[in-house]
Amino acid sequence: MKRARVDGPDKTPSSASASGVASGQNVNVNNVHLPKISRKIRACQECQNRKIKCGIEPGQNQCARCSRLGLQCVVNKSLQTLLDSENEWKTKMEMQLQTLQASMMEVRRTLNLPQLIPPQQSYQYEAAAAAAAATTTTGAGSAGAGAGMSQSPVNPAGSQCSPGTTTGPSPVRPPDVTAMTRENSPEQTAQDNGEDQAIVSAPMASLFEVTKLRNIRSDPGARVHLHLPSSRAQEPDFIAQGKFSVQEAEHLFSTFRGTLNAYLWGGIALVHDNLTATRMSSPLLTAAILAVTALHEQDEGRAFDICYPTFLELASQTMFDRYHSLDDVRGLCIGAFWLSDISWKVSGLAVRIATELNLHQFCAKALNKGPQHVEKARLWYLLYVCDHHFSIAYGRPPVINEDATITHHEAFLTLPGITQADHRLHSQVGVFIILSRVFHTFGPDTSRQVARDEFEALKRYDADLGRWKLQWETRLVPDKHISKYPAKGVILHYHFARLLLFSICLRGLNPSNPSDQYAMSDERREFINLAIGSASAALELILTDADMRRAVIGVPLYLLTTIAYAAMFLMKVHAQWKAARLDVRYDDVVDLIERVVRLLEETNRCARHVAHYIGRGLSNMLDKFKERGPQMQQHLLQQQQQQQQQQRQYGGGDGQPGQGMPPVWNEGEMSQDWNQWMFSGEMMNNFGMGPEQYPLNMLDLLNSQMPG
Repeated sequence: MKRARVDGPDKTPSSASASGVASGQNVNVNNVHLPKISRKIRACQECQNRKIKCGIEPGQNQCARCSRLGLQCVVNKSLQTLLDSENEWKTKMEMQLQTLQASMMEVRRTLNLPQLIPPQQSYQYEAAAAAAAATTTTGAGSAGAGAGMSQSPVNPAGSQCSPGTTTGPSPVRPPDVTAMTRENSPEQTAQDNGEDQAIVSAPMASLFEVTKLRNIRSDPGARVHLHLPSSRAQEPDFIAQGKFSVQEAEHLFSTFRGTLNAYLWGGIALVHDNLTATRMSSPLLTAAILAVTALHEQDEGRAFDICYPTFLELASQTMFDRYHSLDDVRGLCIGAFWLSDISWKVSGLAVRIATELNLHQFCAKALNKGPQHVEKARLWYLLYVCDHHFSIAYGRPPVINEDATITHHEAFLTLPGITQADHRLHSQVGVFIILSRVFHTFGPDTSRQVARDEFEALKRYDADLGRWKLQWETRLVPDKHISKYPAKGVILHYHFARLLLFSICLRGLNPSNPSDQYAMSDERREFINLAIGSASAALELILTDADMRRAVIGVPLYLLTTIAYAAMFLMKVHAQWKAARLDVRYDDVVDLIERVVRLLEETNRCARHVAHYIGRGLSNMLDKFKERGPQMQQHLLQQQQQQQQQQRQYGGGDGQPGQGMPPVWNEGEMSQDWNQWMFSGEMMNNFGMGPEQYPLNMLDLLNSQMPG
């Protein structure tokens, strides 16, 4: 009779069982095929070797014989025993992990922290980043970032974000010190042609090719981490830190997705459906949305005073961050369109970050039938409009110039997936192309007089504006949130653009110079009258149309810029140029601006909104204007006969100064008084605020760019 084989001390089943367990870690233990063992080993090794009965009892460490002889009592466990022990240990660990996970989820719910990315998705991101890092090439930074990655992150709520929602940050935040570290030599891809690629790429790419220093790249990691979620999104945001309640944040976010988002050209700057997805993508975008919406809340500014400093803090950090996302750029744009005191600063920051991400290259890629680039191209067109909103009307040169993708922007509207929001956005692109040409033709110098041979250019630009109005007014359909505002906004932009165009004819003219007043040519006077008519038409449209009146609170700042500029232009022209026989009446100006002030006073329930500050500023200006009005009327009546005599004597051509002509009023009386009464320190005190406050600065800035 054969005995069952007993393994020696050097051949135990432990090694085999360990390897088997290791290889099957991801297999359900209930489905593992366990080998059949005839019997369990109960005798220790010493008793087995001598083939004697072992007296070890369950729970004892040594048998009686080994204890008596002082031997080492070792029981070699069978494979079955090892597997049973392993299964028991794994079961206990799984229960502990489940308990720990449930506890952490409860903690995150209590602290209002966003949900974590599933581990499998994180592994996919890391694998994608590693694969992309192996094929990263030199060239124009991250021009082709993410072209081969078709999937974008899925938000925690289950709705998939649109492609290109994020472009960036590395999973590990870079150190605060300058990263003078080197990268491995990049592998050549099929898109690169070796030395030829270095020739056509940006010069800085050649410097990177030589040094491999990460900190000289325009956007290190944009190509690698195109679709990775923001690393800052993994940190507790200001909502998770308890600075702002989730319930109120949800309310503000829902409000923004309604009317405010519709005013921003159909929601083109927000691609997320819920607050959770927005928080996961970009805390900066979240803070911008909440701050802008809080600006329109009737809560005495309580929510705004929390959200606005948070937005400023995050925007300041973005200035020096090394990695950014598309949603960071969107957040800066949203802040620029509504927050008047920082509009110019954050719009410029948004453009710089966008160029680091090479968004300016994606318009051409999208127009070359690259549907995966449409979202990034759309964002670049939004940046173009944002940049021009806060440059042209304020006499600043725009940052983004017109290249072929801008001048032929309507080709973008033929791509698949284009919506009515894109049509609204590109109507803005069209009008600012014309205004940019006006700016570059006549320059920013308000002291340079427009010559007579430049009048033809004014007529050409006016014709361009007329064609633009006819083209876009009928193409924009009503919106469910803002009714017919899209088409009526085209009319408003048309009037304001003509005001900016024809007011240029007052440049270089001195209202205290009688020859500039009385010897003004009929053609120049006609152009200035067109500017006066456009200013009045813009204000009448806002005052009489129900959709436009509702838009005063909610629409981006450009509407308020139109109101302020047009009102100040009418007052200034009447105060300084009435003797030039312009078509402007004192009673009409007073009546129009009084109605504007009453409209803006209705916005005082929004404590932090710039609209009612502008209303207060215009009200103070109107009071001062009315104080001087009778005096000016009497002064002009006294000079009427003298004016006719002077015209007969010194009529002549436009811009030819009279010789030896006595002044009608003291030198500088009218021109200097305008700035003295309208922007004196006394007026600042009437506001109860210092010069750092933005409402009055906005009016002062617009006045400084006003010709004449």
